[in-house]
Amino acid sequence: MSYRLENPGHPGGYVRRNIVEPRNLTVMDAAGLLDVPRQTLFDFLNEEAALSPELALRIEMVFGVEMETLMEMQTQFDIADVRKRCQNLRSELAAKARSHLAASEAQETSAPPPTIIRRGHVFG
Repeated sequence: MSYRLENPGHPGGYVRRNIVEPRNLTVMDAAGLLDVPRQTLFDFLNEEAALSPELALRIEMVFGVEMETLMEMQTQFDIADVRKRCQNLRSELAAKARSHLAASEAQETSAPPPTIIRRGHVFG
C-alpha cells in the first residue's frame, strides 16, 4: 500500500524543532557535537539544504534518531517538491506522446508496406 503526503515537512525543520531547540543548543553547539561545519548545519536546519546520508548518520549517532527515518522524511519532501514544481510537466508529456503516436499511426496507414529483399549467396 502506498501513500502520498501533499506537504511533508523538511527534515531540517524537524531536527531543529525536536532535537536542537529542546536541548537549548545553538547551531554552533550542535555542529560541534555532530562534527560538521556550522554553515552546513545552519543551511540544513533552515531548510535550505537537503539532508545527506552522512549527516543523517551523525544525527543518529549523537541524538538517537534513526537515519532511515530522517532519510525517508527527505525522500518524501523531495518527491512532493518535484511534484509541485513540475505540475505542468505531466500534461506537456502526455500531449507530446499523443502527438507522436498520432503521427506514427498516420505514417503507417499512408506508407506502402516495406519491400523485402532476399539476397542469396552462392559459395562454391
